Amino acid sequence: MNSMLLADLWTNIIDLFAKWIVNYGWAIVVFTIVLKLVLCPLDIMQRVSSQKQARVSAYMQPELAAIKKKYGNDKARVNAETQKLYKKYNTGMGGICFTMAISLIVTMVVFFTLFGSIRSYGNTKLYESYNQLDTAYVAAEEEYQQKIDDGTISVEVYATPQDYAISQVKDKYAELKDRNSWFWVKNVWKGDTKTSQFVSFSSYASHMNLTDNKDVDNDDYDLAKARYQVITNNIVGDSKDNNGYYVLIVMCALVNFFVQFLSAKLLAPKGTKLTMMNIIMMIVLPLSMLLFAWTSNVVFTLYILTNSIMSALISTIITLIINKINSKKSVEELIKPKVDVVEYSRNYNKK
Repeated sequence: MNSMLLADLWTNIIDLFAKWIVNYGWAIVVFTIVLKLVLCPLDIMQRVSSQKQARVSAYMQPELAAIKKKYGNDKARVNAETQKLYKKYNTGMGGICFTMAISLIVTMVVFFTLFGSIRSYGNTKLYESYNQLDTAYVAAEEEYQQKIDDGTISVEVYATPQDYAISQVKDKYAELKDRNSWFWVKNVWKGDTKTSQFVSFSSYASHMNLTDNKDVDNDDYDLAKARYQVITNNIVGDSKDNNGYYVLIVMCALVNFFVQFLSAKLLAPKGTKLTMMNIIMMIVLPLSMLLFAWTSNVVFTLYILTNSIMSALISTIITLIINKINSKKSVEELIKPKVDVVEYSRNYNKK
């Protein structure tokens, strides 16, 4: 599927959720939960395959040890006998690698297409949001005198066109805030950092094709810049224009560390040792998610955080169910061998 079509698909779906839920922050949370549940069968396949492989591998260890002891100096023979053993137990790394590969590919495609889609869509939303404030300001100034004349508003309340325009801008901002804020975050289309909640004027001017050319009269640019300062200053007031406080960013790193620890230690089959790869993943993945969250808007950060929490919950539930089912089955029932199970170690010991 074309990446642009997939990106458009994501934004259309998120918009559908936003129409139903109204707030974009909660819309991405619910969307992520639904998406994770849709992809849940891949998690189940991978977890079932991993649990089966781990249990069968543990069961095979005495026979593998016997093969190495008997043919230790003949690597080709060891490999051949090992393959026969895997075949006998109707198992091998191929199945688990296949399910892991499918799960990884789907996860990466979803993650990076969503990342690009939400980043691009977020920029558009920033321009649209401020443009609505600017449009409300200009329209209010233009209709001020008419509203004074017909008695809709009074000079006592709005002494100047700017007073009325600012009141209209604040009303529009409150309307936009219902859709674009999330708890302490003022604008979900910006990051959870101490950046401004508004698009910068230079970016907005570039988007609107307004240029600051000193060689020609450029009233549109100067007027737009003056309005930008009036609008943003009156909305922010005396408070600091911090869009967030890094809370979600830190949570992304901590939750992903916990997910990796949970997968490697708590949900692993009994007797499984923590490998160097597990340790590396406990460091690399949380740092990677920290970087993505730091450089992304809050909408994508909420996707990362919700997806990670859902992964932990689903993995725990799936593992508990699988362990309960497998505890009632012998290894022979799990592997369904093609031939009768013979204890290699005992045969070799007899010889």
